[in-house]
Amino acid sequence: MLKPALLLTLATVSTFAHADLAGVWQGTLGKTPITACFNAAPDTGGSYYYQRFLAPIQLAQEKAGEPWAEEGKTGFWQLDEPQGDTLTGTWSKAAGATPLTLTLKRASTEGCGSDAYNAPMEAAPLPAKVEKKTFGEHRYQVKTQGAQVTFKLDGDSPAIQKINQQLARLAVSPEGQKEFFSERREYLGRSGSANTSEITVDPTYWSSRWITVKFYRWTAGFGRNGISWGLHTWNLQTGESVDPWTWLGGRQKWYDPYSGEVKLSPTFSAWLEKQTPVDEGCPAVTSYSTFDLSFNTQGLQLSTPATGDGCDNELSFTWDQLAPVLSAQGKAALPSLKLP
Repeated sequence: MLKPALLLTLATVSTFAHADLAGVWQGTLGKTPITACFNAAPDTGGSYYYQRFLAPIQLAQEKAGEPWAEEGKTGFWQLDEPQGDTLTGTWSKAAGATPLTLTLKRASTEGCGSDAYNAPMEAAPLPAKVEKKTFGEHRYQVKTQGAQVTFKLDGDSPAIQKINQQLARLAVSPEGQKEFFSERREYLGRSGSANTSEITVDPTYWSSRWITVKFYRWTAGFGRNGISWGLHTWNLQTGESVDPWTWLGGRQKWYDPYSGEVKLSPTFSAWLEKQTPVDEGCPAVTSYSTFDLSFNTQGLQLSTPATGDGCDNELSFTWDQLAPVLSAQGKAALPSLKLP
């Protein structure tokens, strides 16, 4: 049985080694300049980036004394005990692989959420990822750069150019990029991970005359309460943005591309209430302030937010059914809405 004094000594060595790693370190992996960081307890984990690329890679250690594993197990760090502000060790791609030398000097005692670690990344242009995609026979691309996710239609007609300009404006948000950096710092400081909100922009409907694009955001750290989205529609012949709610006499009030409220017209609200009997314990469909509205050549679909209470609404109406409540704008658009 270990004596209490020996147990205390072992615990002190273990926690000392972890605490002594805390800070921001600069040096080389092999011959390549890198910057690394490690968090002090109660936070965990570490991170590093190549100074040439400035893209953070998480470092995690399951047990004290074991190598630090990179995110995705793309590499492993075996570190020696720090000697003051000097840290050495080896990097290897896998067990038994030829190692590269790690040589680092501590530049700051702060952790991974600090200015010392993040400022160089935030001062440089964010890396951009461009994906070419198709929706049926239609081609488009999505460019992701931090919190800016830009949807771009393929083509060079005046209408397409006009739509692409509007899509680009919706993607650009100085506040969004600030939130991106803030979220990344927070999670780097917690665990060394570079978590940020999930943002996607993709088409949900595309005909010869109309396109609807869904802007989706899942804010990091908020669970399902952090999920929001918005549906935006354009006329492909004119390039004009269109609010389909105006076809029913209402309007959508946008707070940002990802969320907004609907103002139902009294005529459509009264008609909708008659079409949808209320289940016991559930609110009337007209009491909701947010809806998803989509459409196709056959008619229109309405849904209320899914909250898990069993009161979700999924409603479909044909254009013939909707004829009595279509506004003048809806009646004018109706012939083109039926075109494939």
